[in-house]
Amino acid sequence: MKKIALLIFFTSLALIPVGCEPHRRFMDEPPASDVFDQMTPSAASEVALAESVASKRMAYRAELEKMKSFYEQSGNQLKINWVDRELKFLQDAPRYRYILEAEVAGSDLRARDIIPKADNIYKKSINLYKRSNLIFPIPMLVEHQDVAFPHHVPIYVSKKRLQQALNGFNDLIQDYPTSDKIDDAAYHAGRIHEYFGDYSIAVLYYKRAFQWDSATPYPARYQAAKLLDNNLAQRDEALQLYREALDREEDYHKSSTAIRERIAELTGANDANALSLE
Repeated sequence: MKKIALLIFFTSLALIPVGCEPHRRFMDEPPASDVFDQMTPSAASEVALAESVASKRMAYRAELEKMKSFYEQSGNQLKINWVDRELKFLQDAPRYRYILEAEVAGSDLRARDIIPKADNIYKKSINLYKRSNLIFPIPMLVEHQDVAFPHHVPIYVSKKRLQQALNGFNDLIQDYPTSDKIDDAAYHAGRIHEYFGDYSIAVLYYKRAFQWDSATPYPARYQAAKLLDNNLAQRDEALQLYREALDREEDYHKSSTAIRERIAELTGANDANALSLE
């Protein structure tokens, strides 16, 4: 018995420098400088990191599928269930693209070409978008510009369909950058990001909508201005876009009183009706 106890004691002493010292050193000492050589904040390094994440996600899923196949062949139902749970977790977990199509595309694209394949992608995506938030709508009275009108408020929103629609809009922008639907796709992508609370990303997509088509048939300037004003506290830019919205999006604003009043508040003017919008 004494021999066993002594053996355990000396074995543990031998393991201390081998097993614990590297761990302690890793925790106490900063990593060598070369660890972060490839992580400088540049566009190229961001693309590389995002592509690496996407590749490893796919590899992880592929390995789980292999495990499931192995357990199916061996008839191990318990472990099949484990793999299924992990696959479901992987499926339900958010998978961000990180590299936004609106960033990559830049502001110089022009929505000009009629491209049937792009039109089909847009049609499928907009159908998903509409179906995501029109499930069991209930009427609600909303006050707007002193006029009451019925407004449908969805009691259920399918985030899955919204994400699918967003993927479709981004695919359209990436694959068909000259399509006359890129501004439509950018606007609706902005609406989805706004719903998810990604306000700075939503503003970027709204800006792309009117940058890619200055006559876009959507109130993209106004939507961007509201977020810059109310959510991002960037009121100088919001003021500029409020003014542009009044000038360029008149068809969307049946009454411009509220916008004029907000411009007056931001500029410190006392009389909104006398405000010059030149």
